[in-house]
Amino acid sequence: MFSAPVTAIKILPNHRICLAGTGPYVLAFDLTTNQQLLQKKILVDSIVHGFEARQITKENDDSSYVIVVFGQRTFSIIQWSSIFPSLLTTIIPQIQCPSWIVSALIVDLDPLIQSFTVLFGTALNQIYRYNNSLELIQSFKYTTLYSSCLFRHMNGSIIFAAGTVFGELILYEQESNDHFHEKSTISDHNGAIFSITYHDNLLCTVGDDRTVKLYRFHDNLELLASFFAHEARIWQSCLTSKHILTCGEDSSIRLWSHKSTGEMLRCFSVHRCKSAWCMDILRDNDDNKPLIIISGWSDGGVRRYHPDDVPIDSVENILLNQIAVNDYPRNVIFLNSLKMIVQMNGGQLLKIDNQNVTSFYDGRNSLKNGYAKMCVASDGNQYIAIGSLDGFVFIFNQNGIIINQFQIDSNKNNKILQILWLNNTLSSKLLVCVPDGIMFIYNITNQPATVDHCLEVLPDFEQRWPNTCLHLDKYNLLLIGDRQGNILSYDLNNQLNCSIYQRFERLHGINGTSSIDIDENTNLIRSCGRDGYINIFSINAEERKLLHQSTFTITSDITWLDRFINFPSLITCFTTNNFSLYTLDDQTKRRLMHVECGGGHRNHDFFIEKNLDAYFVYIRNKQVFLARKNLTRILNEETCLSKIPPTHGTEIRCVKLFQSNNRVYMTTGSEDTQIKLFTFQVGKSNPQCEHVSTLQSHLSAVCDIVVIDNLFFSCGARAQIFSWQMKSNIVVRSGYFMLHPLRRRHGGGGGGNINDENKKDNSDDDHGLDVRFTSIAAISAAAENGNYLLFVTASDAVLRIFRYTLSSNRFTLLRTSSHSEYCQLRVKVYSTRHIAFVSSTDGLLCAYDFSSLDNTIPSTSLKVHQSGINDFDLIEINENNSLRLASVGDDGSVHVSIFDINNWSWKREYLKDHFHQSPATGIRFINSTMFVSIGIDQRLKLWTIKNDEQVLELTKNYLVDIRDILSMDMIFCDEKNEFIIVVAGAGVQTIQFDLKNCLFYS
Repeated sequence: MFSAPVTAIKILPNHRICLAGTGPYVLAFDLTTNQQLLQKKILVDSIVHGFEARQITKENDDSSYVIVVFGQRTFSIIQWSSIFPSLLTTIIPQIQCPSWIVSALIVDLDPLIQSFTVLFGTALNQIYRYNNSLELIQSFKYTTLYSSCLFRHMNGSIIFAAGTVFGELILYEQESNDHFHEKSTISDHNGAIFSITYHDNLLCTVGDDRTVKLYRFHDNLELLASFFAHEARIWQSCLTSKHILTCGEDSSIRLWSHKSTGEMLRCFSVHRCKSAWCMDILRDNDDNKPLIIISGWSDGGVRRYHPDDVPIDSVENILLNQIAVNDYPRNVIFLNSLKMIVQMNGGQLLKIDNQNVTSFYDGRNSLKNGYAKMCVASDGNQYIAIGSLDGFVFIFNQNGIIINQFQIDSNKNNKILQILWLNNTLSSKLLVCVPDGIMFIYNITNQPATVDHCLEVLPDFEQRWPNTCLHLDKYNLLLIGDRQGNILSYDLNNQLNCSIYQRFERLHGINGTSSIDIDENTNLIRSCGRDGYINIFSINAEERKLLHQSTFTITSDITWLDRFINFPSLITCFTTNNFSLYTLDDQTKRRLMHVECGGGHRNHDFFIEKNLDAYFVYIRNKQVFLARKNLTRILNEETCLSKIPPTHGTEIRCVKLFQSNNRVYMTTGSEDTQIKLFTFQVGKSNPQCEHVSTLQSHLSAVCDIVVIDNLFFSCGARAQIFSWQMKSNIVVRSGYFMLHPLRRRHGGGGGGNINDENKKDNSDDDHGLDVRFTSIAAISAAAENGNYLLFVTASDAVLRIFRYTLSSNRFTLLRTSSHSEYCQLRVKVYSTRHIAFVSSTDGLLCAYDFSSLDNTIPSTSLKVHQSGINDFDLIEINENNSLRLASVGDDGSVHVSIFDINNWSWKREYLKDHFHQSPATGIRFINSTMFVSIGIDQRLKLWTIKNDEQVLELTKNYLVDIRDILSMDMIFCDEKNEFIIVVAGAGVQTIQFDLKNCLFYS
């Protein structure tokens, strides 16, 4: 498995083939079948940053492309053929360039004799030429370039466009003697220029100042358009004769017209913490617009978008005046399919069936001049209930016949503020709310309807009524989400008066909870609200109580989530004046529908048919509008083309491997606050990887994860710990701890319980919100089934020992200890003799004896590194009497030490100074005499301890392809009879190690 940021995209248009560069690899995709054709390593120890392609046609109708692949200071020339589309042939192996390459142009080629002339623009404002050998042909004035573009102008001359870090755009033109002269210089950007694009006499630049500049280029540059395009830095642009396409750091791709002040036509966005690094477009025959957009993202995803996926297919105004003259609509709701019920101000109820408007009920006496509440049952007979402001409730069948009616009997104002059908009751139970938060559940099978339950009133609030409810018939609970943002659980086991059994106060802020339902894929309960957040819950079956699992958002600009849709898994939402429909799947999250409706406060409803026709009906300017969008293509076509599922958009700080039910699992934690769980099969070819779950609860970076039994624990910044339980590939949060819990506007109660028995320990002087939990280890508590001891290191130099009780999801802080004033980095536990080992930034390794937690914990330490110890591992070497510890640190050194358990003493054994050329970040024992280490230098080193010769020998070096490595892990795979090593940083990669043949491969 290999996943890293995608940094280059190139489409070969005549065959609809897309090339993508990720790390040193080139991937090829067939855009007709949406299949990945190949993955091949082209550049060694370099990242692919760009492609330059030229099509050639041979006599046997073999249409091929010669492709220059370049990145950093290297390039290679390869060939792709339509006869063998799953192969890339290397023509010119990798060649080193003295300077960083930022652009290339194939000037001339003769495929028969494999003669190529290629120009390269470099970051030092130079031009190199390759023709059998690489030579510098010209250096221009000294400056640093972040971007450049080599192209043939329409007059045939070659232009070198250079974008400097100071915002200058410099154009150089080639003369007949191959010499370039400066043609023009402009400074329209306030910051570095990140991309220059040329197409058909048009030149476009984008940069650090978030602006787009479009020029017409003949002899001089004429500025045609200048506008702000993104909320963050813009990485690249593409051009057609009528459109500009931009992508950037704000997780969006945007389509613009050529208007001088910018006109955004489309916006394609992915959730937060993902950057769109690069893209290319497949143009139509007339070159007027892009047909397909292929983009490369920082999470390793290659995604496709269709610009012709319009926000809606159609919107129509439904005329009602022929039936209700001089009247206007107040309320609208879907009855079933495209049948709608409209309540008019005059009291009439109209039925709309395929543009055919008929009278459903004449309510001019009972519903006149009132805002009635309407609700359609989701099961059973699908009755429609209507409540009036004078306390009457009418129950209609699908044909407009009243099958029951009654009036609310209340000593106070009986104005009906809300009516909601209870699900799973076959249209028999109805929740009715009147002023002061008074609620009743009526049984409408009786004539007239009778009260089954009187619910405890809602918490005091100005707008005191429920927005949504969910009936959990298995537990006989009713969940209610109100206008105050609370989620309340009522126990319906009581015969008449039902009290609040559990409450989550203001979980969705003061704007209210909008929807509660059950996710059919995971059987977890989820809620959303007008604060833009989704909350996930599991349920404790024995106590019949909800456990808060996680909180996440769709995108940062959506602050009003409206309703969950289960077919398929979608959610409706609003942004200012617009309605939007989004997918909920984390890996393919995208917007499907967009309607300018005036905002969510207007009356509206949504419906989706089985043929994936989606309908949104709304009232605006006293008229009814119906918007339609067919979702078949956008839902059935994979957005992400990569075989390997995307990972994280920011650096991965920790990774862990474990085996369960004969499968290998990998869990990762990142700066983006997410934890991802994957399962994969490891083989010598065609690795299969599958995304299992994305977990979101951390407020800041996830620093470490530990796995034990079917649990795993995560810790991170903001001094947080979370426990997670995996059941048949479904992961639920089973508890959490935080030194100083925050009262967040979208947060609240729920989840695991935080023990407050040791208030002094939980609030000692040095624990601000800046405390970062850096590492965590876990062991089963002896003779206590379901209890675990957790060891947590922190940036405040304190080791904390917790007990976690699975039955109550409770964390109890047992003891704290410290051995220095420096930040602690890693903790490992030798459970057999109750010893915890801790490393810190001052180069110390410390052993703690936790055999008794009632007294002060004894400790002893050894100075082994000059600076921080980033990782260490331990192994038993002498029948429970001695341990061997291997460590690596910021000094790039590898140390091996012996810890004598009986004498409680340290001994230095072996030392290899500065064997990693940069900080070393990971180390794992294979057996008592062999271990592997990894560093930011990307060198995976195999070490062998030769006891007879008393030496530590470097046995093997293996170059991994992931940059900025921060973590590693390793397990032995029984099925393959080999070790699996995973490294993570700017991406993630697995490597197999065959111990018998002493061989690394990936």
